Amino acid sequence: MITRVWCEFTSPKDVCKDFVLEIFKKYNVILNYKLEYGKTGSEFFDMLKIYNENNIPVSIWATLSDDMGYWINEKNAYDFDAYIRKLVEEIRQEELKIRGICIDMETPLKDVQRLSNPRSKLDPVLLFCKTVTHNLNKSRYNKAKEILKGTCEFIRLNGLESYTTCIRHCYYDLKFNSEIMQNALEIPVFDIDWDKYNLMYYATMIRDELKSLRKVNVDYMIYHQVSHLREKLMDKLAVSVGVTNVGKLGNERFYNDMEEFSKDIGILKECGVSDYSLFSLDGILEEKRLEGFLYAMQNAKPVRPEFCGRVHRNEILAELLLKLGNVYYNLF
Repeated sequence: MITRVWCEFTSPKDVCKDFVLEIFKKYNVILNYKLEYGKTGSEFFDMLKIYNENNIPVSIWATLSDDMGYWINEKNAYDFDAYIRKLVEEIRQEELKIRGICIDMETPLKDVQRLSNPRSKLDPVLLFCKTVTHNLNKSRYNKAKEILKGTCEFIRLNGLESYTTCIRHCYYDLKFNSEIMQNALEIPVFDIDWDKYNLMYYATMIRDELKSLRKVNVDYMIYHQVSHLREKLMDKLAVSVGVTNVGKLGNERFYNDMEEFSKDIGILKECGVSDYSLFSLDGILEEKRLEGFLYAMQNAKPVRPEFCGRVHRNEILAELLLKLGNVYYNLF
Protein backbone atom coordinates (compact mmCIF):
# COMPACT_ATOMS: atom_id res chain seq x y z
CA MET A 1 0.00 0.00 0.00
CA ILE A 2 1.35 3.40 -1.06
CA THR A 3 0.19 6.31 1.09
CA ARG A 4 0.52 9.92 0.00
CA VAL A 5 -0.66 13.14 1.63
CA TRP A 6 -1.35 16.32 -0.32
CA CYS A 7 -0.36 19.65 1.17
CA GLU A 8 -1.70 22.82 -0.47
CA PHE A 9 -1.47 25.67 2.01
CA THR A 10 0.79 24.62 4.90
CA SER A 11 4.12 26.43 5.08
CA PRO A 12 7.49 24.66 4.65
CA LYS A 13 8.20 25.30 8.33
CA ASP A 14 4.94 23.71 9.53
CA VAL A 15 5.33 20.53 7.47
CA CYS A 16 8.62 20.05 9.31
CA LYS A 17 7.06 19.90 12.77
CA ASP A 18 8.44 16.97 14.75
CA PHE A 19 5.11 15.14 15.07
CA VAL A 20 4.48 15.42 11.33
CA LEU A 21 7.86 13.93 10.51
CA GLU A 22 7.46 11.12 13.03
CA ILE A 23 3.96 10.18 11.85
CA PHE A 24 5.00 10.31 8.19
CA LYS A 25 7.91 7.96 8.95
CA LYS A 26 5.65 5.64 10.95
CA TYR A 27 3.14 5.29 8.10
CA ASN A 28 5.67 5.49 5.20
CA VAL A 29 4.00 8.59 3.78
CA ILE A 30 4.98 10.37 0.57
CA LEU A 31 4.35 14.11 0.84
CA ASN A 32 2.80 15.77 -2.23
CA TYR A 33 3.90 19.32 -1.47
CA LYS A 34 2.40 22.21 -3.40
CA LEU A 35 5.02 24.70 -4.41
CA GLU A 36 3.64 28.13 -5.17
CA TYR A 37 4.65 29.20 -8.66
CA GLY A 38 8.23 30.47 -8.69
CA LYS A 39 8.52 30.31 -4.89
CA THR A 40 11.67 28.25 -4.55
CA GLY A 41 13.92 29.74 -1.92
CA SER A 42 15.68 29.06 1.35
CA GLU A 43 12.53 27.94 3.26
CA PHE A 44 11.52 25.51 0.54
CA PHE A 45 15.02 24.09 0.14
CA ASP A 46 15.47 23.81 3.92
CA MET A 47 12.22 21.80 4.06
CA LEU A 48 13.45 19.46 1.31
CA LYS A 49 16.74 19.02 3.13
CA ILE A 50 14.96 18.01 6.36
CA TYR A 51 12.78 15.52 4.48
CA ASN A 52 15.82 14.10 2.69
CA GLU A 53 17.65 13.68 6.00
CA ASN A 54 14.62 11.88 7.46
CA ASN A 55 14.23 9.66 4.35
CA ILE A 56 10.67 10.89 3.79
CA PRO A 57 9.89 11.08 0.06
CA VAL A 58 8.58 14.36 -1.34
CA SER A 59 6.88 14.89 -4.68
CA ILE A 60 6.46 18.45 -5.86
CA TRP A 61 2.91 19.51 -6.68
CA ALA A 62 3.88 22.22 -9.13
CA THR A 63 1.09 24.69 -9.87
CA LEU A 64 1.21 27.87 -11.95
CA SER A 65 0.02 31.32 -10.98
CA ASP A 66 -3.72 32.00 -10.74
CA ASP A 67 -3.72 34.18 -13.86
CA MET A 68 -2.02 31.34 -15.77
CA GLY A 69 -4.82 28.94 -14.77
CA TYR A 70 -3.24 27.48 -11.59
CA TRP A 71 -3.89 23.84 -12.56
CA ILE A 72 -2.34 22.35 -15.67
CA ASN A 73 -4.29 22.27 -18.93
CA GLU A 74 -3.88 22.75 -22.66
CA LYS A 75 -3.79 26.56 -22.35
CA ASN A 76 -0.69 26.58 -20.16
CA ALA A 77 1.07 23.33 -21.15
CA TYR A 78 4.01 25.16 -22.74
CA ASP A 79 4.56 27.34 -19.65
CA PHE A 80 4.29 24.31 -17.38
CA ASP A 81 6.84 22.34 -19.40
CA ALA A 82 9.34 25.20 -19.25
CA TYR A 83 8.71 25.64 -15.51
CA ILE A 84 9.27 21.96 -14.69
CA ARG A 85 12.58 21.86 -16.56
CA LYS A 86 13.78 24.94 -14.67
CA LEU A 87 12.49 23.65 -11.32
CA VAL A 88 14.17 20.23 -11.60
CA GLU A 89 17.46 21.92 -12.44
CA GLU A 90 17.16 24.25 -9.42
CA ILE A 91 16.62 21.30 -7.09
CA ARG A 92 19.56 19.45 -8.63
CA GLN A 93 21.83 22.46 -8.13
CA GLU A 94 20.90 22.45 -4.43
CA GLU A 95 21.91 18.74 -4.31
CA LEU A 96 18.47 17.78 -3.00
CA LYS A 97 16.22 14.86 -3.94
CA ILE A 98 12.55 14.57 -4.80
CA ARG A 99 10.50 11.50 -5.66
CA GLY A 100 8.58 13.02 -8.53
CA ILE A 101 6.37 15.72 -10.00
CA CYS A 102 2.60 15.93 -9.40
CA ILE A 103 0.86 17.14 -12.55
CA ASP A 104 -2.57 18.36 -11.42
CA MET A 105 -4.58 18.55 -14.64
CA GLU A 106 -7.79 20.51 -14.32
CA THR A 107 -9.80 23.10 -16.21
CA PRO A 108 -8.44 26.67 -15.83
CA LEU A 109 -9.08 28.17 -12.40
CA LYS A 110 -11.31 31.02 -13.57
CA ASP A 111 -13.74 28.59 -15.24
CA VAL A 112 -13.92 26.31 -12.20
CA GLN A 113 -14.48 29.33 -9.92
CA ARG A 114 -17.34 30.54 -12.14
CA LEU A 115 -18.95 27.10 -11.96
CA SER A 116 -18.41 26.73 -8.21
CA ASN A 117 -19.46 30.29 -7.35
CA PRO A 118 -21.61 31.48 -10.27
CA ARG A 119 -22.13 35.22 -10.58
CA SER A 120 -25.56 34.62 -12.09
CA LYS A 121 -27.91 31.76 -12.94
CA LEU A 122 -26.65 31.94 -16.52
CA ASP A 123 -23.02 31.23 -15.64
CA PRO A 124 -23.32 27.39 -15.57
CA VAL A 125 -25.20 27.47 -18.90
CA LEU A 126 -22.61 29.73 -20.51
CA LEU A 127 -19.78 27.54 -19.24
CA PHE A 128 -21.47 24.42 -20.58
CA CYS A 129 -21.84 26.08 -24.00
CA LYS A 130 -18.16 27.06 -23.90
CA THR A 131 -17.19 23.49 -22.98
CA VAL A 132 -19.01 21.90 -25.93
CA THR A 133 -18.00 24.56 -28.47
CA HIS A 134 -14.84 26.58 -27.85
CA ASN A 135 -13.10 23.94 -25.72
CA LEU A 136 -13.50 21.15 -28.28
CA ASN A 137 -10.49 22.08 -30.39
CA LYS A 138 -8.56 19.07 -31.67
CA SER A 139 -5.61 21.10 -32.93
CA ARG A 140 -5.06 22.87 -29.60
CA TYR A 141 -5.66 19.66 -27.68
CA ASN A 142 -3.17 17.64 -29.75
CA LYS A 143 -0.54 20.38 -29.56
CA ALA A 144 -0.81 20.42 -25.77
CA LYS A 145 -0.65 16.62 -25.72
CA GLU A 146 2.66 16.64 -27.61
CA ILE A 147 4.11 19.26 -25.26
CA LEU A 148 3.12 17.21 -22.22
CA LYS A 149 4.55 14.04 -23.75
CA GLY A 150 7.85 15.91 -23.77
CA THR A 151 7.32 16.89 -20.12
CA CYS A 152 6.65 13.25 -19.23
CA GLU A 153 9.80 12.10 -21.04
CA PHE A 154 11.88 14.79 -19.30
CA ILE A 155 10.59 13.75 -15.87
CA ARG A 156 11.32 10.08 -16.57
CA LEU A 157 14.82 10.77 -17.94
CA ASN A 158 15.60 12.53 -14.67
CA GLY A 159 14.67 9.44 -12.67
CA LEU A 160 11.48 10.98 -11.28
CA GLU A 161 7.91 9.74 -11.04
CA SER A 162 5.23 11.49 -13.12
CA TYR A 163 2.09 11.47 -10.99
CA THR A 164 -0.81 12.93 -12.94
CA THR A 165 -4.12 13.87 -11.37
CA CYS A 166 -7.48 14.48 -13.04
CA ILE A 167 -11.13 14.71 -12.02
CA ARG A 168 -13.20 11.53 -11.88
CA HIS A 169 -15.29 12.47 -14.94
CA CYS A 170 -12.40 11.40 -17.17
CA TYR A 171 -13.48 7.85 -16.27
CA TYR A 172 -16.03 8.04 -19.08
CA ASP A 173 -13.32 8.45 -21.72
CA LEU A 174 -11.59 5.28 -20.56
CA LYS A 175 -14.86 3.42 -20.23
CA PHE A 176 -16.14 4.34 -23.69
CA ASN A 177 -12.87 4.66 -25.63
CA SER A 178 -13.10 8.41 -26.14
CA GLU A 179 -11.15 11.62 -25.62
CA ILE A 180 -14.10 14.00 -25.78
CA MET A 181 -14.37 14.47 -22.02
CA GLN A 182 -10.68 15.29 -21.71
CA ASN A 183 -10.85 17.66 -24.68
CA ALA A 184 -13.92 19.43 -23.29
CA LEU A 185 -12.11 19.84 -19.96
CA GLU A 186 -8.91 20.88 -21.80
CA ILE A 187 -6.79 18.22 -20.09
CA PRO A 188 -5.03 15.58 -22.21
CA VAL A 189 -4.35 12.76 -19.75
CA PHE A 190 -4.65 9.15 -20.94
CA ASP A 191 -2.76 9.38 -24.24
CA ILE A 192 0.41 10.26 -22.33
CA ASP A 193 2.44 7.51 -20.64
CA TRP A 194 2.46 8.94 -17.12
CA ASP A 195 3.77 6.67 -14.37
CA LYS A 196 0.59 7.12 -12.33
CA TYR A 197 -2.94 8.23 -13.19
CA ASN A 198 -4.50 9.63 -10.05
CA LEU A 199 -8.30 10.01 -10.20
CA MET A 200 -9.96 12.32 -7.69
CA TYR A 201 -12.68 10.33 -5.93
CA TYR A 202 -13.36 12.78 -3.11
CA ALA A 203 -16.37 11.05 -1.59
CA THR A 204 -17.42 14.02 0.54
CA MET A 205 -17.61 16.24 -2.53
CA ILE A 206 -19.27 13.58 -4.72
CA ARG A 207 -22.05 13.09 -2.15
CA ASP A 208 -22.59 16.83 -2.05
CA GLU A 209 -22.57 17.04 -5.85
CA LEU A 210 -25.07 14.19 -6.29
CA LYS A 211 -27.27 14.87 -3.26
CA SER A 212 -30.26 15.68 -5.51
CA LEU A 213 -30.02 12.20 -7.10
CA ARG A 214 -31.39 10.42 -4.06
CA LYS A 215 -31.83 7.04 -5.73
CA VAL A 216 -28.16 6.83 -6.69
CA ASN A 217 -26.02 4.89 -4.22
CA VAL A 218 -22.81 6.95 -4.33
CA ASP A 219 -20.86 4.19 -2.57
CA TYR A 220 -21.76 1.73 -5.31
CA MET A 221 -21.08 4.27 -8.06
CA ILE A 222 -17.56 4.79 -6.73
CA TYR A 223 -17.05 1.03 -6.41
CA HIS A 224 -18.32 0.42 -9.95
CA GLN A 225 -16.19 3.12 -11.57
CA VAL A 226 -12.99 2.49 -9.64
CA SER A 227 -13.24 -1.26 -10.30
CA HIS A 228 -13.22 -0.53 -14.04
CA LEU A 229 -10.33 1.93 -13.69
CA ARG A 230 -8.35 -0.69 -11.79
CA GLU A 231 -8.99 -3.19 -14.58
CA LYS A 232 -7.90 -0.72 -17.27
CA LEU A 233 -4.99 1.06 -15.58
CA MET A 234 -3.81 -1.76 -13.29
CA ASP A 235 -0.82 -0.68 -11.17
CA LYS A 236 -0.77 2.74 -12.81
CA LEU A 237 -4.01 3.62 -11.00
CA ALA A 238 -3.90 5.86 -7.96
CA VAL A 239 -6.89 7.39 -6.17
CA SER A 240 -7.16 10.63 -4.24
CA VAL A 241 -9.40 10.39 -1.17
CA GLY A 242 -10.93 13.00 1.07
CA VAL A 243 -11.43 15.71 1.70
CA THR A 244 -10.28 16.78 5.16
CA ASN A 245 -10.22 20.50 4.45
CA VAL A 246 -11.35 23.11 1.95
CA GLY A 247 -9.10 23.54 -1.07
CA LYS A 248 -8.52 26.28 -3.63
CA LEU A 249 -12.24 26.96 -4.11
CA GLY A 250 -12.91 27.35 -0.39
CA ASN A 251 -16.31 25.60 -0.36
CA GLU A 252 -15.45 21.89 -0.46
CA ARG A 253 -17.37 19.60 1.91
CA PHE A 254 -15.04 17.69 4.22
CA TYR A 255 -15.17 14.73 6.61
CA ASN A 256 -16.59 15.04 10.10
CA ASP A 257 -17.02 11.30 10.62
CA MET A 258 -14.03 8.94 10.78
CA GLU A 259 -16.27 5.90 10.33
CA GLU A 260 -17.48 7.28 7.02
CA PHE A 261 -13.87 7.81 5.94
CA SER A 262 -12.90 4.24 6.92
CA LYS A 263 -15.85 2.88 4.92
CA ASP A 264 -14.83 4.91 1.86
CA ILE A 265 -11.27 3.56 2.07
CA GLY A 266 -12.71 0.05 2.47
CA ILE A 267 -14.65 0.44 -0.79
CA LEU A 268 -11.43 1.33 -2.63
CA LYS A 269 -9.62 -1.62 -1.05
CA GLU A 270 -12.39 -3.90 -2.28
CA CYS A 271 -11.65 -2.55 -5.78
CA GLY A 272 -7.98 -3.50 -5.44
CA VAL A 273 -6.58 0.02 -5.16
CA SER A 274 -3.14 0.08 -3.56
CA ASP A 275 -2.02 3.70 -4.11
CA TYR A 276 -3.89 6.35 -2.10
CA SER A 277 -3.42 10.06 -1.63
CA LEU A 278 -5.24 11.94 1.12
CA PHE A 279 -6.33 15.53 0.61
CA SER A 280 -5.06 17.25 2.63
CA LEU A 281 -2.55 17.84 5.41
CA ASP A 282 -3.91 21.37 5.81
CA GLY A 283 -7.09 20.09 7.46
CA ILE A 284 -5.42 17.64 9.85
CA LEU A 285 -2.31 19.45 11.03
CA GLU A 286 -2.83 18.23 14.57
CA GLU A 287 -1.11 15.14 15.91
CA LYS A 288 -4.09 12.95 16.88
CA ARG A 289 -6.15 13.94 13.84
CA LEU A 290 -3.30 13.31 11.38
CA GLU A 291 -2.51 9.92 12.87
CA GLY A 292 -6.21 9.06 13.03
CA PHE A 293 -6.67 9.47 9.28
CA LEU A 294 -3.48 7.59 8.42
CA TYR A 295 -4.35 4.78 10.83
CA ALA A 296 -7.80 4.50 9.22
CA MET A 297 -6.26 4.37 5.74
CA GLN A 298 -3.91 1.58 6.77
CA ASN A 299 -6.40 -0.50 8.77
CA ALA A 300 -9.73 -0.10 6.96
CA LYS A 301 -11.27 -3.41 5.93
CA PRO A 302 -12.59 -4.02 2.40
CA VAL A 303 -16.25 -3.09 1.96
CA ARG A 304 -18.51 -4.11 -0.95
CA PRO A 305 -21.44 -1.68 -1.32
CA GLU A 306 -24.98 -2.81 -2.06
CA PHE A 307 -25.76 -3.12 -5.77
CA CYS A 308 -27.53 -0.11 -7.30
CA GLY A 309 -29.23 -0.56 -10.66
CA ARG A 310 -29.65 3.20 -11.03
CA VAL A 311 -25.85 3.50 -11.39
CA HIS A 312 -25.89 1.17 -14.41
CA ARG A 313 -28.92 2.91 -15.91
CA ASN A 314 -27.21 6.29 -15.62
CA GLU A 315 -24.08 4.89 -17.23
CA ILE A 316 -26.08 3.66 -20.22
CA LEU A 317 -27.46 7.20 -20.59
CA ALA A 318 -23.94 8.60 -20.29
CA GLU A 319 -22.74 6.24 -23.03
CA LEU A 320 -25.54 7.39 -25.36
CA LEU A 321 -24.71 11.03 -24.71
CA LEU A 322 -21.01 10.39 -25.29
CA LYS A 323 -21.76 8.62 -28.57
CA LEU A 324 -23.82 11.59 -29.73
CA GLY A 325 -21.04 13.88 -28.59
CA ASN A 326 -18.47 11.88 -30.53
CA VAL A 327 -20.53 12.22 -33.74
CA TYR A 328 -20.46 16.01 -33.26
CA TYR A 329 -16.79 15.90 -32.24
CA ASN A 330 -15.72 13.88 -35.29
CA LEU A 331 -17.36 16.39 -37.64
CA PHE A 332 -14.75 18.90 -36.60
